[in-house]
Amino acid sequence: MHGSPCDVLQVNAPNIKELLPELFQENLLRGRGLFCQAIMKAQLASPTFSPLYAALVSVVNTKFLELGELLLHRVIAQFKRAYKRNDKPITIAAAKFLAHLINQGVVHEVGLPTSSKCGGCLRC
Repeated sequence: MHGSPCDVLQVNAPNIKELLPELFQENLLRGRGLFCQAIMKAQLASPTFSPLYAALVSVVNTKFLELGELLLHRVIAQFKRAYKRNDKPITIAAAKFLAHLINQGVVHEVGLPTSSKCGGCLRC
């Protein structure tokens, strides 16, 4: 996964179709941690592109359910840490990204037990 983290940072609506074949050529199962880390960093750097990142994750999640589940766990952990530290910008960014993942169906595909954890976290 040498080029995809940089590619993920450069995703936009017109080039998402060109990015997906390049992304699927990478070994996403082996580099799933790097992929999730790149998505989360890109989303924090550019919160306005959260819907695009969620759409990208949704497409990847159709082939590799493990990626969506790992990303969901990491975003929930990020939300919890930011909430405990009273870090409002990161808390809001994580909550918005979770909402976009729900809208794109990533959370639904992962399963109800995980989304109930998310709901429990949001009630804190």
